[in-house]
Amino acid sequence: MSKQWKVRLANLCIGAYRFLSISPRARRSPVHDQRFSRLVVFSTTALGDFMLNTPAIRALRNRFPDASITLVANPRNRDLVSACPYFNDVVFWDHKARSIVATIWRLRKRKPQLAVILHSKAPYDLIAAVFAGCSYLFKNIYDDELPGQERWLEAGTWTRDKGHLIQSKLDLVGHLGCDTSNTEMFVPVRPVIGGSPANTVIGFQLGASQPIRCWPIEHFIKLAKALLAEAEDTAIALIGSDKERSLEARFMAGLTPQERQRVISHVGRTTLPTLLTVIQRMKVLVTGDTGPLHLAIALKVRTVSLFATASPEKTGPYQDMALHKVLHVAMDWRQLTEAGRPPMAFIEVDEVLSSVVASMRSGEPGHPRLLPAHARPVQRTAGQEVAALAVS
Repeated sequence: MSKQWKVRLANLCIGAYRFLSISPRARRSPVHDQRFSRLVVFSTTALGDFMLNTPAIRALRNRFPDASITLVANPRNRDLVSACPYFNDVVFWDHKARSIVATIWRLRKRKPQLAVILHSKAPYDLIAAVFAGCSYLFKNIYDDELPGQERWLEAGTWTRDKGHLIQSKLDLVGHLGCDTSNTEMFVPVRPVIGGSPANTVIGFQLGASQPIRCWPIEHFIKLAKALLAEAEDTAIALIGSDKERSLEARFMAGLTPQERQRVISHVGRTTLPTLLTVIQRMKVLVTGDTGPLHLAIALKVRTVSLFATASPEKTGPYQDMALHKVLHVAMDWRQLTEAGRPPMAFIEVDEVLSSVVASMRSGEPGHPRLLPAHARPVQRTAGQEVAALAVS
């Protein structure tokens, strides 16, 4: 079934349900007259997406301190979200159509009044929210979603608008009267704090959600050799999912036996809580636009992040800007296609090396931002420092 037909069918189902329900839209009170006591928040996509949602989640809890808030989350994020005190309970959903009935049944037991959809799969998210009993719908709408469902929303924000995704989600909950001044992400799980590592640990996140977002493994090898030659107390820590074992193997094969002794690989060997501990011990993390980037930012670990097809203005660092270096290929899609090289390959090893060394010499990164009960509002640094690489 095409996406457009899915939207049409979803609209037909929602319209029929709303028409037959005992509380049709025409009889509902205005949203500003409501005192919501039962909310459901949808964040069913990847790890990085959930982290970008955390400032809006905190703002919702601060706005509705006594409400029962249910999170609908991706099962892959179970270890990260299960212990989050901002939620009363969690319903896990893979945002697929085949499991929507079970999800609706579980949500109906909570009798939610309001759904805040921060990131989920359309049009199933709206169907689940409406059939679960939510009378009021708020949604952050992404660029790749087809139009046609805005009619059911009390308010929506669009990611195609200029600005960071964190701000887009905060703007959405701002319609509910939330304080949107705190843009800092938080990690729901406290990492295990151990002693300081014996070596200066530089982290490499080798993979990404799509191959086009991966920095070439040959570049990582050259960077590792240069960093290991820079100082004898430097060590490399590899992180990544089990799907990135092939990248790990290629990386290790490019090093000498002596260099491999100074590399420790956590690829495919960590849970989300232990990954936090691994990242916490890094001096700098070199990564593309991935979930670990946002974990490191929330933990106040220095990063050097690499962007080509993704936009750092939307998904790059949005807090503690002095801790983060962003390297961005300043080319549009047409130029990248015509160049005949992988987009990320235009980010040169020397540029990344200089950024890593500068970050290592900039002092300690401070303490991690863990989960405060009532976070103090922070001022975001105006603008982002994005290094646009000249491409010949």
